[in-house]
Amino acid sequence: MTAAALLKLQMDPPLMGFEDITAYTLHDIPDNPYFFWLAAAAEDGPKFLLTKPEYFFPGYLQQVNSLLLANKECSEGKLPDVYVIITLAEQPLDMTANLLAPLLIDFEKQQAAQMVLYESDYTTRHYLFPPEKRRKSG
Repeated sequence: MTAAALLKLQMDPPLMGFEDITAYTLHDIPDNPYFFWLAAAAEDGPKFLLTKPEYFFPGYLQQVNSLLLANKECSEGKLPDVYVIITLAEQPLDMTANLLAPLLIDFEKQQAAQMVLYESDYTTRHYLFPPEKRRKSG
């Protein structure tokens, strides 16, 4: 995506906990190439901060892509882009990412889905920044 880009997406299946919402928009954050907003199309709907996992978690994307390639549907075509949902914190350096359930986005089809990585060591709260950076911020 490019600066100020906006993309309409259909979430199928819907995000867990938000089963009634399937229409979202994904857009860049001006002057911040590392984060994106995923917002429900409805004005009163939820808004999620996303990032690409390769920015903060080396090796994670390779593992997710390996799982996708094992899936017969994905192995026959182009792999979707992978994003993770960020949980905001009082201190920005304490933000966490949900690596257990990444979002898969197919820009060509304008479709998105959340994939749960069953039987993995990932959780819903992995710190974006290493402990030494978080301690110095306090």
